[in-house]
Amino acid sequence: MSVYTMHGYLSDLTADYNYTLSIDPQEVMTIGGESDTMINKGLGVTEERIQLSTQSRFQVKLQWRYLSEADHSTLFDLYHDPNKAAGISKTFYWTPPAQYLASGSCTVRFDCRWESFLQNYKNYGLASLVLAVLGKKA
Repeated sequence: MSVYTMHGYLSDLTADYNYTLSIDPQEVMTIGGESDTMINKGLGVTEERIQLSTQSRFQVKLQWRYLSEADHSTLFDLYHDPNKAAGISKTFYWTPPAQYLASGSCTVRFDCRWESFLQNYKNYGLASLVLAVLGKKA
């Protein structure tokens, strides 16, 4: 049986900011995918389906219970710097954990608001950081 990953369904896409995020998640990496289809429901059981794109849309949720100060600073700066990701505005590259995807980096952008935490006033963490996966690095 073949193992399929999102990488096989992505088109080549060059990122706005040439940086590769490669801090592996510690807890869970959730991968969500959906087709780019709009469904208009009418009366009764009538529906109109409009396929906007043949490419699936993927989201990845990353979680870190404990982050070093350096890794937290890297993520914080990437998100907030207007010349880098600029919040949810610009794309960059992300390398998924090796056990999931050995084929290379994806082109992503942040798809969430920033929310980190400080445990016991000494340990940084991120409950979730969502990336919209838009393509793969050419």
